[in-house]
Amino acid sequence: MSEAILPKPFAGEEHRSFVWQGSAGAALRVHGFPGTPAEMRPIGAVLRDAGWNVHGLMLPGLGADIANLERRAGRDWSDAVRQALGKLQQSHSPVLLVGYSMGGSLALNAAREQRPEGLVLLAPFWSFGENWLSLFWPAISLTFRRIKPLKRADFSVPEVRRSVQRMFGNIDLDDPEIQSALRKLTASTKPIEQLSRLGRSAFKQAAKIEAPILVIQGSRDRVVPPLRTWRLLENFIRSPEYHEIEAGHDLVDPQSGAWDQVREALLRFALSLHQPGQSPSAPSHAIVSARKNC
Repeated sequence: MSEAILPKPFAGEEHRSFVWQGSAGAALRVHGFPGTPAEMRPIGAVLRDAGWNVHGLMLPGLGADIANLERRAGRDWSDAVRQALGKLQQSHSPVLLVGYSMGGSLALNAAREQRPEGLVLLAPFWSFGENWLSLFWPAISLTFRRIKPLKRADFSVPEVRRSVQRMFGNIDLDDPEIQSALRKLTASTKPIEQLSRLGRSAFKQAAKIEAPILVIQGSRDRVVPPLRTWRLLENFIRSPEYHEIEAGHDLVDPQSGAWDQVREALLRFALSLHQPGQSPSAPSHAIVSARKNC
């Protein structure tokens, strides 16, 4: 029996950079790893409908360019974010920087020097959590020969299924031949080290950021566990607005079950940037204290 042939990853138009024009400020959306702007479109639409100019950035070496991932370094991603943010700041105010997962690390590193008016971190990555290989790395490349990230993946887990299907389209994950082909995918370990360095730098930068910050964290997140986000919160010089909601890692997915809470918190925070005298809801540090004492 011949091996199933997987479709080309990230082939759809939805995986490319996007720009939506509005009349208010501008929001730069930075996706996760190994994601694409497609995962930021739903949350971008929330701000677009509220009048914001929305830019969804495609990071180099990811998406349709994933075959070149091993040639990229964390500085390539950081430079791309800084350049996009700087361009928006030349013509828009306020500017809101939104980072999801690895995009959170990139947002933290950029915000230290470029000072956007607001910073939103969704499940912000800065160090690896348990079981990250199956959930955080669905499949990085078809050619690298170091590890097999999906070798032991449970394709019945909703987060795993959504992640793989975002990459390859609506492939049949119940097909044994498809599962076999996915388990044989290999990936370089180089991006792991790049992510680790990026996260360590982001953690240090958090102590130097003065902009208003919104942090949203899933209580069931196994990729970026709440414990790690609590540590990040403690490092900020300015107390962020913090929401811990009943969800996993897919906070930017309208099907996650927590979409209404994410949308409402984001809109309220964004509105506060247009009305400097109006503070967003009080930071939920009581959640952090209560959890630590459990």
